[in-house]
Amino acid sequence: MSQNSTTELVCEAFEAHKKIRFKHEDENHFSFSPVLVQIGLVALLKTFFQFLLVPFGQQRFVSEILGGIAISPSFLGHIERINRYLFAPKSVMILDTFEVFGLVFVLFLLSLRLDITILKKCGKLAVVIGLASFVVPTVITTLMASYLRGFFKLELHEEVHVMAVITSVTSFHVVFSILEDLKLLNSELGRLALSSSMVSGLFSWSFIVIFANLKEASRLGSKKGILLAQITRIPMVMIIVFAFRPMMWWMVRRTPEGQPLKQSYILIISTMVLFCGFLGEINGHHFLFGPAVLGLATPDNPQLNSCLMEKIGTFVNSFLVPCFLVDVGRGINLFLATFKHVAFALMLIFISTLTKLSAIIATSLYYKMPFRDALSLGLILNCKGLVDTLLYNAANKFVGLKTEFFSILVVTAMLQSLFVTLLVRLLYDPSRRYIAYKPRTIQNTGLRSELQIVACLHQQDDVRSIINVLEASNPTRASPIAVNVLNLKKLIEGTLPLFISHRLNNISSAEKIDIVSNAFYQFEQQNQGLVTVQCFTSFAPYATMHDDVCTMVLEKSASLVIVPFQRYDSPSMRAVNRNILVRAPCSVALLVNRGNLDRYILSGRLTMKVCVVFIGGADDRETLAYAQRMSGHPNIRLTVLRLVSVDHTFTDLIEKRRNSNMINEFRLNNNDCPRVSYKEEMVKHGNDTVRLLGAMCNDFDLIMVGRRHDPDSTQLIGLSEWGEIDQDLGVIGDIMASKDFECKASILVVQQQASVVVEMIQNQKYISIYNSDR
Repeated sequence: MSQNSTTELVCEAFEAHKKIRFKHEDENHFSFSPVLVQIGLVALLKTFFQFLLVPFGQQRFVSEILGGIAISPSFLGHIERINRYLFAPKSVMILDTFEVFGLVFVLFLLSLRLDITILKKCGKLAVVIGLASFVVPTVITTLMASYLRGFFKLELHEEVHVMAVITSVTSFHVVFSILEDLKLLNSELGRLALSSSMVSGLFSWSFIVIFANLKEASRLGSKKGILLAQITRIPMVMIIVFAFRPMMWWMVRRTPEGQPLKQSYILIISTMVLFCGFLGEINGHHFLFGPAVLGLATPDNPQLNSCLMEKIGTFVNSFLVPCFLVDVGRGINLFLATFKHVAFALMLIFISTLTKLSAIIATSLYYKMPFRDALSLGLILNCKGLVDTLLYNAANKFVGLKTEFFSILVVTAMLQSLFVTLLVRLLYDPSRRYIAYKPRTIQNTGLRSELQIVACLHQQDDVRSIINVLEASNPTRASPIAVNVLNLKKLIEGTLPLFISHRLNNISSAEKIDIVSNAFYQFEQQNQGLVTVQCFTSFAPYATMHDDVCTMVLEKSASLVIVPFQRYDSPSMRAVNRNILVRAPCSVALLVNRGNLDRYILSGRLTMKVCVVFIGGADDRETLAYAQRMSGHPNIRLTVLRLVSVDHTFTDLIEKRRNSNMINEFRLNNNDCPRVSYKEEMVKHGNDTVRLLGAMCNDFDLIMVGRRHDPDSTQLIGLSEWGEIDQDLGVIGDIMASKDFECKASILVVQQQASVVVEMIQNQKYISIYNSDR
């Protein structure tokens, strides 16, 4: 097969070997064994390069292309004996067949990720950036390509315009992959990049399809034929939408919730994919058109998508993708490239990259985006990946792109991906936005001011305990509570991050709301004028789940985040809690529910006994400030237990004065309240602290403690080594949550806002534009 516009078809007999052969004089005698060697070798090399690049946080695409390049005629394939065996003519057709199967399923899975409803939610900024990132580089690169062709005196025709277009394309799937690898999927920049890439990708691929059809019409000289060919797409789309899509919904309904799809259903869907490819071929269209439409039409159901990604995706990525990489490697031959070819291609790629980067940065700066974020966005949208390589390969085979240019494009795509990943990691840190510019604590929120709370949920069982803690917070008309409920759900692999707002006034009577939202809205109705509730659901990866929590805190100016905590939580969920503790721009409370909070409904006139353990420090003062709000509730009996060192040693006099002032203010405010009591106990060392806590812990329903204390304080001597779970709950909280302690009371561990930087947030308009793209 030549690399130009002509294609040579070879018919040959395929004979399965009747006996095992370990050596043969003619390498061309073998048909299937070279295919197995190629696939195995590429898979092995890909895994090897991936292992080497793990410390640098590189994308999988880089290791995949390196595996393909390693067996290409530029490296191992340059050795004549290896080249004759690996790329034996008899093995080429078999490998091409596997490659076609691979591309069919790859495009189906890639289309499965697409959510075209995002286009309806795209903000103005995403649309402008998406259009600018394709139109500007395409126009400028095309004009410069014509000039460079004359400058380098190269005999090029259509290839110039083809290269200008394919180097300017932005692929949604590539952007999704790099954001997933960089753990930026549900960050503000990540959401903007996804929206912009979808707009750009839709526009660029539409342009390519229209351009290809017009070119075909001019070549055949029959516009009517092209029109009829487009009309024949309609029956195929109707079959997919009105037959295959309902069948998939039927499969989902027949599958119990939480259970994977039956193996027979997976086989039926796989058959649908192959049938769509076949239907496209017999209608005169590309075989990838049908699978792409089927992927878009597949129901947006996490249960269905996760099964398809797991069952089909594993086989495709481990076996069929290496077939495509072998084909890419077979076409890479850098030895054919002359200095003029390299200079022309690199200049063209540089112009395309620079103009796209400049267009994105200029547009972003116009909308008041910080320069570092605009630069990071430009780099992400300039990244190349597997879809771009597929486009280069198609141009090489069907449009006449020369081998030397194809080789340079693939290598530079790999290098672009490598350097973009490194630069974005250095430039963009989403936690920068969470640095507080003013205190967001309960202590700094007046007793007669509205208290903004973000209540996080990991599972449905957390609802009752969270609601009871909110009720205990004593909402009044003078001091109402605004509750923002954030239901955190794990993002299914390969699907888009979602942030859903459940607004009660926007839900029709025929539409059902989930149990979690319904419970909180009932709580709001029972406390009309005292409590306002907004419910949200976030689908995000565990690694970046805290981003949605922190963003919610910033948007709502919340003073407290309540997070449920259990010992049986998965390590991933504990990592989420730890990230919230470290990065949240407000105070955080970890709630360890022992089951007793599920029984209490304060509006039902039941009494809750609450105890505050006060040792000293910022967290304990925040805990006492929260307890001060609770003390006004008529059904709360509050006890403050202060543990005082016998020797009265306190090196930080400022902290000592703050602690005393806080205690004195609390006692003064509750001096005449019979439901509030104050006790002081003298302790010599940590053992006295444990003894006192053990004696009183089962007398209360809820015990409130601070998370962080001075490790050198007398009250904690000898306790620092107690922790069983990495001190997530602090020393005191960890001891009381321990199984050995046998404490039946629920525990609320409070951490005051971790850090405060007194500086104004720049570019508030930029943040509001970001939020419009959520």
